[in-house]
Amino acid sequence: MNGKLELQKIENKLKARFHRLSIIFIIITILSFIWIVAVALGIIIYEFRPTWALLSLDNWIYAGAILIGFFIVLEFLLYLHYMIIRKKRLDSGKPKPEYRDGKRIYNYTYPKNAEGGIFSKTYVIIDNKNILRLRTLMIPPGDLWTKK
Repeated sequence: MNGKLELQKIENKLKARFHRLSIIFIIITILSFIWIVAVALGIIIYEFRPTWALLSLDNWIYAGAILIGFFIVLEFLLYLHYMIIRKKRLDSGKPKPEYRDGKRIYNYTYPKNAEGGIFSKTYVIIDNKNILRLRTLMIPPGDLWTKK
């Protein structure tokens, strides 16, 4: 159970960190777009030299496209990393399959999700690879322990 809590903490930290990074990526992308528009306006409306902003308009557009492509790849990698951690946490909570004599055991409890008390267990062979374990509540926990 402790491992599951650790994975939950790591997942929450990654979620917060990746959210902040996504916001930073969006802000940088918007600022680069505004800069490219400003360079274009400077060249078209104010008739500045084509390289007044160190690079030509074409080069700024290429740089912006490369920057946006880089951010998209980073976002994809961060999402994959988060999903791997999440899958590990979810898989750690699942019960491991139980085997007996090389056959997988499937459990069914009646009534569903009953806890405590005395159960009867009946094993039913389904086929060469599967067994069904029927757990039936015989004596409920309230009948076993009386309140004082």
